[in-house]
Amino acid sequence: MSLRKAFSSVAVAGIMAGSALIAAPSAQAATYTYIGIYPTAASCHAAGQAYVSSHRAIVYFCDTTTETGPARLSVVLA
Repeated sequence: MSLRKAFSSVAVAGIMAGSALIAAPSAQAATYTYIGIYPTAASCHAAGQAYVSSHRAIVYFCDTTTETGPARLSVVLA
């Protein structure tokens, strides 16, 4: 029973962190374009690097509440 409760707490925390990223006002420059939310900061950085490598973006920015939580990707399009 405690494992179920722990999993539930982690799921609720993840949903809250994701909601905070969506609802939070962006502190980024107006030239950034929002791309999407990724499950972790590492996957966000990998996606941002892919945008830069493919010359679709000049620079990217990952906004995250925690290192293991969801991250919001924004880019400056090329």
